Amino acid sequence: MTDEKPTLEVSGLWAGYGEGMVLQGVDLAAARGRVTCLVGRNGAGKTTTLKTVMGLLPAARGRVLVEDADVTALPPYERAHAGIGYVPQGREIFPQLTVRENLQLGLEARGGKGQIDESIFETFPILREFLDRRGGDLSGGQQQQLAIARALMGKPKVLVLDEPTEGIQPNVIDEIGDVLRRISKDIAVLIVEQYLEFVLGIADECYVLEKGRVIMSGAPAELDQERLQQTMSL
Repeated sequence: MTDEKPTLEVSGLWAGYGEGMVLQGVDLAAARGRVTCLVGRNGAGKTTTLKTVMGLLPAARGRVLVEDADVTALPPYERAHAGIGYVPQGREIFPQLTVRENLQLGLEARGGKGQIDESIFETFPILREFLDRRGGDLSGGQQQQLAIARALMGKPKVLVLDEPTEGIQPNVIDEIGDVLRRISKDIAVLIVEQYLEFVLGIADECYVLEKGRVIMSGAPAELDQERLQQTMSL
C-alpha cells in the first residue's frame, strides 16, 4: 500500500439482504495516485460491497470513510457531496439527453452549480465534438467516456467504477484504461471488475473477494497468481 493516506477507507464491513450477510468484514482502501481494483467471480460480493460504499445498501457493521469523514450513515446523494463519484455498471447515461445535458447533470454533486470544465474535454476530446448529439447515439465506448466524464463533473475525491469494461471492444478498453491511469494522478480510483487481464494491467493495488471476504490483497505482481486464477475460475 502507498504511504499516501487513503481517500476511501472501508473497514470491517458487514452487509447483506434480510438475515443473510453477504459481506463478512471487508477491509479495503483506495488512495489518490493509485488505481485500486476489487475482483472476484460472480457472487463473491463485489456488487454488494459497491452498493454499501455508495449508500444504496445499509451497512450492518463496519465503517466507510472519505478522507477520515465517516459517511457510513449518509444517503447516496450526501456521499456524492462528500466526494464519491460513481460510474454504474451499464453506464446508465440518459439516452434521450444530449452529451451536454448528461454532463450538466453531473454538476448535481456540487449543488448544480458551475460549467463544464475544460479539463473534461482535454481528457475526453470526442465529447466536445458530440456535445449536441444524443447520448443514446454514441457507441458503447463513447458512452463509457461520457459516464466517467459525468462523474468527474462533481469534482470527486474518489471515483468508483462498476465493471467499466462491460460491452466495450478490446481496443477501446485499452483507451479507458489509459484514461483511468491519468485520472488516478489526481484522485483515488476504485474499480470493481471481473476482467482479470484488464485489472492486472491497470491496478496498483488489488483486493480479491471470495464469499464476502477479502482473501488476498497487494500489488498484482505480489499476488499468488495460481490461487488468483483458481479463485476467478471457480
